[in-house]
Amino acid sequence: MERSEAGLSPSACWDLLATATVGRLALSVRALPMIVPVRYLVDDGSVAISLGRPGLPLTTVHEAVVAFAVDAIDEGSATGWMVQMQGRARLAPSFGSTDGPRPDDVDQVVRLVPVTVTGHRFTLEPFEPLR
Repeated sequence: MERSEAGLSPSACWDLLATATVGRLALSVRALPMIVPVRYLVDDGSVAISLGRPGLPLTTVHEAVVAFAVDAIDEGSATGWMVQMQGRARLAPSFGSTDGPRPDDVDQVVRLVPVTVTGHRFTLEPFEPLR
């Protein structure tokens, strides 16, 4: 269980996002939810997300509503932060349309301009396994 402190301002969320490079992208693949670890970078009010080498169907990510999350936890103090955003993912322009061919040796990159950006700092409570 975690104890949440006050929510972070959107500006503080963007500042925290800029301190990390790995997050998780939640999307729907063949009507089933999937969470994918991804590398990303913050770019002028949006997030450029590398999905890695081709593997996901382009229709899964192009114009899809997705969620993106990044967090950091200090194990020693059991404190951390979490930022989440939701919005529509769009293939990076260099990949053209979803109908055309694309190089198989190039990372798939999508851009997320979020509709919502939320975050908070928290303290993890001790965990006692149920017996």
